Amino acid sequence: MTKSVPICLFVLVALILSACSKEQPSGIPSTSTAPAQTQPAPVPPPAQAMPPASTPEVRVSSEPPPPLNDEIAPFAKTGYPDCDDFMEAYRQCLNRNTAGEARKAAARDLDAAMRSIKGNIARGVDGLRIANHCKRARALRAKKVSDYGCTL
Repeated sequence: MTKSVPICLFVLVALILSACSKEQPSGIPSTSTAPAQTQPAPVPPPAQAMPPASTPEVRVSSEPPPPLNDEIAPFAKTGYPDCDDFMEAYRQCLNRNTAGEARKAAARDLDAAMRSIKGNIARGVDGLRIANHCKRARALRAKKVSDYGCTL
């Protein structure tokens, strides 16, 4: 039994030494010959203050800001009357009857419809299919715009 203790101690020391490597930091300061940096980094000059006459006035108000004129801009014509008429009627209805976030959401829907139409045109889809696509899109959105008092 006395021989097993030194063997266990030897194995334990061997495991500890094998776990240490030169790449791992040891916590002991290195004695490398690299020169130490003695000069501190330069301090940037302080920013010049603006003259009091040009500083903007900050106003705090409890009222909401006035709405921006965020009308949906007209789209370029596609060359398909069914599509062009539908998109223009839909755009005008949204501009007359929506504002703010509702208009932004509707503009995203309108833009997605136009991208779909232009994508079909770019891929060379048959003109009749494109026209039918626009007719279906108009029929699907007719209910939505009727809530705004518009007809497509």
